Amino acid sequence: MTTIQLNPDNPAPTDIARQIVSVDVSYVNFENEQNVGVIEVNQSVETEVREFFKLGLELKFPIEKVVRSSDQAYQWDDDRLISDNASSGFNYRFIKDTQQPSLHGLGYAIDINPRLNPYIRYNEDGSETVDPIGAVYDPAQPGALMNEHPLVVFMKERGWEWGGDWTKASGRIDYQHFEKKRVEEKV
Repeated sequence: MTTIQLNPDNPAPTDIARQIVSVDVSYVNFENEQNVGVIEVNQSVETEVREFFKLGLELKFPIEKVVRSSDQAYQWDDDRLISDNASSGFNYRFIKDTQQPSLHGLGYAIDINPRLNPYIRYNEDGSETVDPIGAVYDPAQPGALMNEHPLVVFMKERGWEWGGDWTKASGRIDYQHFEKKRVEEKV
């Protein structure tokens, strides 16, 4: 098992960090070669994430790479991760304009092939901002996700939300993103 590396500039609180696990997963790349990567997630969703990648491998769904946000090439930088088409999970960060951890910051979200499944933000002036820059969503492209894709169906059947179901009215669509709302523990 790999040790979780914490961002020295924005370390996750101990109660969050101790819930994060490193998961070795197998996947096929765009050359149809089998690879192994490490994705970090909350321990409560580890099994579902393992099963997601197992199904992806069976389907020969191409994934560019699976990485930890702490890997040397990324250093917890979300822009670097998505620009490099890196699939990842845990990355301790806050919801924009808040001090509340995002679901990635809690290990309850994963992103898959972000260059093929971009994040689209709808601005107040009616324009769109696409991240990563230059990405274009084409559901016919290998490695792209769509509503009826078996991986999307698999996750939704297990209570995960897919960002591709979000609408323009919500201000964003996030084709790369899966999240699982955590159940708050009663004290």
